[in-house]
Amino acid sequence: MKLVVFMCVDEFAKDARKLLQENKVVAYSESNIRGYKLSDDDESENWFAAKHYPDNSKIFFTMVDEEKATQLMEALEQCKLNKDPNNVHAFQLGIEKHIG
Repeated sequence: MKLVVFMCVDEFAKDARKLLQENKVVAYSESNIRGYKLSDDDESENWFAAKHYPDNSKIFFTMVDEEKATQLMEALEQCKLNKDPNNVHAFQLGIEKHIG
């Protein structure tokens, strides 16, 4: 079993749900998260003066078999190539034990 986790900005949430459906992921969880990005033009070494801009995002996670995880990660990689690459982030972890 694998745990696949991916994050995207709110604007891509509908696309993310469609991607899960197209890859026949039958169960997943979704939650709102807030990410922050440091302004590119802020070179201050004072962290308290730094400008962090919030982004509303979604996080999705699912437990799937290894074959489905590979398929899903490939689909996410393709999605990242077709959209702004900074708006989709994903990773996968091995699950040692699970109850379910």
